Order: sequence, then structure tokens, then C-alpha cells
Amino acid sequence: MDGRGSRPTAVPALVPASLVREDRGGGTLVAMPAMEPPRPASRERGTRRRIPGRRAWLGIAIVAATLTPVVAADEGVTRFGLAQAERAKVFTALPNWSGLWNPVGGLIFDPGTADPKGNNAQQPGDREHPPYNPEWEAKYQAKLDHTLAGYFTDPITNCLPHGMPRLMGGIPGPLEFVVTPEQTWIIWEYGPQLRRIYTDGRGHLAPDERFDSWNGHSTGHWEGDTLVVDTVSMRDDTPYDRTGAPHSDKVHLVERMRLVDPDTFENDMTIEDPVAFTRPWHVNRRYRRIPADTFVSDVVCNETQHSPIVNGQTQFLLPNDPPGYVVGPMPVAPKKP
Repeated sequence: MDGRGSRPTAVPALVPASLVREDRGGGTLVAMPAMEPPRPASRERGTRRRIPGRRAWLGIAIVAATLTPVVAADEGVTRFGLAQAERAKVFTALPNWSGLWNPVGGLIFDPGTADPKGNNAQQPGDREHPPYNPEWEAKYQAKLDHTLAGYFTDPITNCLPHGMPRLMGGIPGPLEFVVTPEQTWIIWEYGPQLRRIYTDGRGHLAPDERFDSWNGHSTGHWEGDTLVVDTVSMRDDTPYDRTGAPHSDKVHLVERMRLVDPDTFENDMTIEDPVAFTRPWHVNRRYRRIPADTFVSDVVCNETQHSPIVNGQTQFLLPNDPPGYVVGPMPVAPKKP
């Protein structure tokens, strides 16, 4: 209930009307039928087959009733209780993205505009060239100057999440995909971090109901073997990569993900930011399959084999760093007299 009073919970059109009823409080319950074991081929005369009790029905109905109105009202959301045989048919049409994948091109978000060319966003002064307007180019340059002065401004220094769009470029691998009819998950070793892409037919929340989060809100649909993803509602305090390239809270990301060949995965991104950009930014990232027997560990920021604690301070070591190279904490520049 909100200040405007309660509103009835809508039920997807895919749910049979015979399963819908109204509770005493005016809400909507969906009484999903209890699953029954298959009947035996034959049984002795006079025996009684046990039918699941009403408590099982009630438990499932309560779970269904707790669905948020927004999700329940979305057209095309996969219904609960979908027969496994039907779901299996959808699975067979999905591409196989299993395995582990490492990003190609280092930790710079856009290798195509890296300056100097080929930089890995690890040294002070490394940068890229998003299509910023003058105001946001000045903001970016200020961050670069801050780093050159000895201050490391990357939020992950404080173990905050990388956030989106950065997860799709400016983070060390490996990552893996879990593809289902209803969702596609992307899981990173570093963090570990998880991104959910909804492919069950739902859309984004209405603009006045949206809220920003680290990974934003992603919905997708399949065009053949290509997953087309639309992401909004990303926080504005997550840079694109370690160079500090900023974006506004109006950033909008469209991705086209596909297998180029059995060992190459491509994510073709178009980024719009009406506040910061003069035009859309096109970034193409690729990922290379790594041996299937590679062990994925728990890379937790505060204390792991990649980020050991030395003298009470977290050191940030990354897979591509040369031996003995320590990124942070960066030395603080002396104060001017």
C-alpha cells in the first residue's frame, strides 16, 4: 500500500483464470496446482491413492501472492509451473555459451580509442576517448590529472562493486554465462559479481518508478543466436574503467552478444548518454575461451590472492600486472607550502 491506497495485484494472462481467486484482504492469490506423482500402472483393488494435502496448495499460493505487482503485471512473463518438457524445448533452441571466458584488450573499456594505443588502463595518464561534450571532457581530464598527481581515484580501491557498464570491459576475468529461457546470468570471478539479464518478456519499469543500482536493469531478447540486451538505471558513480572515465545517470546501454566461433565471444555495445556525449559511443569487446579445467576461485576484494593485505592496507594486484607491481594504495602527493 502507498499514499494513493492499495491496488490489486495483476496476474499474467498466461495464468489460467480457474487458478485465480481473491483473498479476504482484497489481494490476488494464484493457487498453483500441487504436483502429483505419476499413477502406477496397476494397483490392488481397494487401495486408496494419497492426494497432496491442502497445506501444499496453500504454501504455493502464498509464495505466488508475494510477487510484486510490477513483475506480476508484465505481459509475457513465463508462467510458474511450466511443464519441464515445454521448457526443455526452449532450452534446445538456446546457444551454448558454457565455459570460462577472459576479456581481450586489457582493462581499458574501449581498446579502440586507447591513448596511448594498447594501454591497459594501469598507468597514470592512460586514457581513452569517449565522445564527451566539453563539460564532461573537462571532468574526465580532471580525474586524469588527479591520478598523475599521485591520487588513485578508482572506487574499487574501497572495494565497491565495479558496476555497469564497466563490468563488460574494465574488469579482469574470467567470467562465465548461465543461459536459461527466463534469464541469462553473467558471473565474474572478481568480486564475485553477478549480472541478471531478464529474457522472460518483461520490460523496464516506468520511468517514474525506476531506481539506480550498481548493475542497472537489463532486459533482453533473442535474435537467432544473438542476445540483444537493453540496460538502464545505472549509478553515475561507477567509471567505465580504471582511468576514471565518468558517465551520467542517464546512460543507456544496448548490447549484442554472440559467439563468433567456438572460442571467441563478442559483445558489440552502443552507449548513449544525452548528458555527457555528443553522439553514441560504439565499443566492441571480445572474450577468449580458456581451458575448461581452469579453477575459478573466490576473488574477494578485501583479502585474496590478487589483493593481499600488506601492513594493514589492501594491495591491488591484477592478472596482467608484472611481478612485484603494486597499483595501490597510491602514494599521496606532498602538500604545497
